[in-house]
Amino acid sequence: MKGTVNKERTSLTSNHKLLLVCLFALGIIGTTYYYFDTRKEVYQVQWLAGSISWYSMISFSIIKVLGKKKTGYLVAGILSWTTFAFLMLDNWYTVFHGTVIATRPDYVMTVRNFIGAGIAALGILSSHNAFNKMKNKI
Repeated sequence: MKGTVNKERTSLTSNHKLLLVCLFALGIIGTTYYYFDTRKEVYQVQWLAGSISWYSMISFSIIKVLGKKKTGYLVAGILSWTTFAFLMLDNWYTVFHGTVIATRPDYVMTVRNFIGAGIAALGILSSHNAFNKMKNKI
């Protein structure tokens, strides 16, 4: 159509800010595993190693996103997808009455997992939008 202007629904700035909020929120939600989770698995070596690498990826993403580098948005997107999948698998028993990752979490952890999955979904959307709006910054 002639004379129409292609108006964007979201800007790079809004996606950038939303992604940073999501990354910080995921970091805070991740620490609740060690305060609220009653399962013993979270203190095993492989869980602690996974947590260290997860927090390292969050830190790397925050640093790169603050510098408005495309790499930060890419890593944040991968991190958000991974976190979303992990939290959904942890709540697998809700639908299928079986566990995949660890023993069945209690009600508080189930609610926390769904809240975390929602935040991870926002991280997925904002990192995707910000990554595609960047102008060849690596």
